[in-house]
Amino acid sequence: MTEKNIFYSQKNIYFWFLAFSGFLFAVSLLVLLGAANDLSDSSSELKQLKVAMPALEDFVATQKIDVRLNKNQRRLKSSDIPKLVDEAIIPVNTDEAVNRTFQYFSEFENKRSASLLTVELPIVESIEPGSPSEISGVKPGDLILSVNTAKIESVLGFYLALNEKSSPDVSVKLLRNKKDTLIVAMRMADRSIITGSNCGIRFILPGDVVYLTEVETKRLAEQYRRVMLPTIPVDWRAEVANDLMQISRRLNAISKNVIDPNSANPVKLQTKDVVAWHSKKVLENIDVYFSQRRKIEARNVSHMTGIGDAFVGFVCSIFIFSVSLAVFWYQRRVSDKKS
Repeated sequence: MTEKNIFYSQKNIYFWFLAFSGFLFAVSLLVLLGAANDLSDSSSELKQLKVAMPALEDFVATQKIDVRLNKNQRRLKSSDIPKLVDEAIIPVNTDEAVNRTFQYFSEFENKRSASLLTVELPIVESIEPGSPSEISGVKPGDLILSVNTAKIESVLGFYLALNEKSSPDVSVKLLRNKKDTLIVAMRMADRSIITGSNCGIRFILPGDVVYLTEVETKRLAEQYRRVMLPTIPVDWRAEVANDLMQISRRLNAISKNVIDPNSANPVKLQTKDVVAWHSKKVLENIDVYFSQRRKIEARNVSHMTGIGDAFVGFVCSIFIFSVSLAVFWYQRRVSDKKS
C-alpha cells in the first residue's frame, strides 16, 4: 500500500472516530436533559401534593341505618346537602374555626331535636352529684312545673327558661310522686350563672335527642381542641379546622324536614358521628399523603442518581469529542502541509 493510500485510510478512521464521539456527546446530552426533566416533573408533583380534605358527600357512604329498628329513617343523600358559594368559604384561624364549627353543630343539633324536646315532659332521669340540683333537693322522677315564674311544659321550655333569665339563683317548682308539690332553690356555690349544662339535671329523653346550650357548645369545642386536634400534625390543623367548619355550615343548612324525626322520612344523623368520621378520614388522608410523598421522594433520589450518572457520561463524551476533534484537526494540518 502506498504512503498516500495509508494516509487517506488513517484520515477516514479519524473522521469516523470524530463522528462517533460527536454521536456520544449528543446522546449523553439528551440523557442528561431527560434526567433533569424527570427530576423537574417529579419535584413539581411533590410541590403540588396535598392532603385531601374530606367532603360531606363522602360521609354518605359511611352511614349504616338499621332498617329493622328505624323503619321510617333513611340515609343522607348528596342531594340533601346544600352547596356553599365560593364567597362564603373564607378561611379563619384555627381557634376561630373550631368555635364557629361547634356553633353551627349546636344549631344543627338543637334544630334536629327541637320537635322532640317540645313534646317531652321535663321528668328528671338522674342528678349529677354535687350539682346545684342535688344540693337543692331535686330527685329522679320529679316533674318540673315551673322555673322562677315561667310555667314549664317541656324539656325545651326548661332550657329556654334558664337561658332567657340568667341568674345564680333559680326557683324551681316540682311535682313529686305525682301528688306532692314543692319549691326548691338552686344556687351556684361560686355565684356563677345556672344553665342547662351546669344545673346537673338529666331528663328522660330518647337516646339520640341532644340539646346543646352555649356552655355545652363551648365545652365541646374545648374538648375537640384538647382531644382530637392534637392528633393532627400542626401543619394541617388550621386547614382541617376550616374544612370541618365548612362541613358544619353545610350540615346546619340542611332543610329541617330532612332531619325532623316527625317528618315522613327523616335522616338519622348526629354531630358526634360526623366529627368522628371527619377526624378518622383526615388521619387516613394524611397517611396517604406521606405514602405518596415517600414514593415521589424515592423517585427524586433515583432521578438525581440518574442525573449524576448522565453528567459523568456527558463530561466523558466531551473529553472524547475534544480529543477526537484535536486529532482530526492535527491530521488535517499534516495533510495540508504534505500537499
